[in-house]
Amino acid sequence: MVVTVYLHTTLQRRTAAGALRRLDVALPTASTLAELLDHVAVPRNDESILLVVNGRQAAETQVLANGDEVHLIPALSGGAPA
Repeated sequence: MVVTVYLHTTLQRRTAAGALRRLDVALPTASTLAELLDHVAVPRNDESILLVVNGRQAAETQVLANGDEVHLIPALSGGAPA
């Protein structure tokens, strides 16, 4: 099966051609979101990344299907100290 992964902000990959924001990833049938994270080398068990599958927030245990769209969105922080 093939899923499309969108890498947001700091998760984008730098290449000679520029930022890589989208990956088409081939995985075995019935792979989980955790297995996808391992495959694309994104840290697991990190609550600072929002996992979204087909427009809905998801857990690492979610089983993926062919054609799913996965968005990996890191939490943003910053601002001036109080």
